[in-house]
Amino acid sequence: MARWVRGGVLEGADGLVAELGGSFAALARAAGLPARVLARPDLPVRVEAVTRFLDLAAARLGEESFGLRLGLGQSLALFGPLRDLLASAPTVGGMLRDLAAFFPLHTQGTLVTLAPAPDGLLLTYELASGAGRDQRQVIELGFGVMLAELRRHAPGWMPLGLQLRHAAPADPRWHRRVLGPGVLYNADRNAMLCDAALLARPLAEGDAAVHDPLAARFGAVARQARGLEAARTEALVRAMLPFAPPDIAQAARLLRLSRRTLQRRLAAEGTAFATLLDQTRASLARTYLRESALKVGEITEILGYCETSALSRAVRRWYGLSPRALRRAGPGRTEI
Repeated sequence: MARWVRGGVLEGADGLVAELGGSFAALARAAGLPARVLARPDLPVRVEAVTRFLDLAAARLGEESFGLRLGLGQSLALFGPLRDLLASAPTVGGMLRDLAAFFPLHTQGTLVTLAPAPDGLLLTYELASGAGRDQRQVIELGFGVMLAELRRHAPGWMPLGLQLRHAAPADPRWHRRVLGPGVLYNADRNAMLCDAALLARPLAEGDAAVHDPLAARFGAVARQARGLEAARTEALVRAMLPFAPPDIAQAARLLRLSRRTLQRRLAAEGTAFATLLDQTRASLARTYLRESALKVGEITEILGYCETSALSRAVRRWYGLSPRALRRAGPGRTEI
């Protein structure tokens, strides 16, 4: 299934590419992006084309942190119609809750969730299954955007912790200066911990008279949108996998639905729980084998398999390669 996002997600990409000595037009053409993508920020573009552009830019321009640098220069404007809702929330915490609730209206190619944590809220950001081959650049882009916005309200703020599924860059010093000293690479999720003091900060544009009618309007749209149940279920599966292989009954309870209701809603969206679980495992296996330094045994545990042979059989079924061969291919090899 094709997944889409506003072309505005590439705001500022032409300037960064030029700064690094490249040609935006050539990279966009190679990635399969429309020629006028920057001139028409509301133009829907495939998420896979955006991820391909970011990967190509990082590789061809020799900038491993291209996605992060691009995100740090962006603003809420890239969210288009959601921008006014997010900016009018009363507090940073309210803004993040709105982001998680309505992000699928922006795109279903990436998944945003919020979960309670002892010191605040854990914001997770994931590339959805089938939305791109490699995740490093798009994940760092997303966290860059959020860090830039959070620092508008709390200058100099650093997350209490930041987890990334991919390996550290060759030189992580700049990464750590930008992301904070608590970066954990090769992790079992992509997540940023936002502390309670940050969440309580008021937004300069916060205005309930603007925010509440917008929230009601977006809520009505979300209730009619197709694909939201599949996105919610995939996000839950990704969160559950490191702890125990999830089943549909457990997922339904956590989504506050009956098993039958979840089955019916997923079927209406053209999928099933077993399909989502298999697709999510396939996506994560590729991410870990191509972009992390985790051992095959560690990947086996994270994906909920009992033994490495089961993972090996699954990888061969998904990609026609052994885990070792898929790992040798490395990130950026779009032919796999």
